[in-house]
Amino acid sequence: MFAQFEEILGDGESIDFSICRQGNRLTVLIQPCFNGSDPGSDDPQLAQVRAILSMPLCVTDTAANLDQDFPTCLTQYVGSVSDGKSAFAQAVSRIREAAKAADSLATATTADEKTAQTPENAEDNDTAPGGANLPTDSKSLF
Repeated sequence: MFAQFEEILGDGESIDFSICRQGNRLTVLIQPCFNGSDPGSDDPQLAQVRAILSMPLCVTDTAANLDQDFPTCLTQYVGSVSDGKSAFAQAVSRIREAAKAADSLATATTADEKTAQTPENAEDNDTAPGGANLPTDSKSLF
């Protein structure tokens, strides 16, 4: 069971585990306490997604049934949380890569705009002044 907990916990994270008796039944609550949003991220939406991954596992049953079924239930829960954390980490990674690509594109676009605004061949004196390429067979002086 503890190897499964270790699988879903990051450094400094914890799991609150409580058992409450209600008559002849026990309620087992497992509440992951993750470290807010991903380190280096200030996005509140990412923090919300991370909080969703902290969804608790709460099971109420007789002690005999919990002895029999709880390990399987815990394995499924840990698998779901682990998959969710992995998908979250991949999404954050893709978002960061996209942000870097957007920054690179913006930098390249800005550089291209500056190049386009700079007159090319400003020192080239071989070009004729405007109007010098008029046809010579014109009969009008104007």
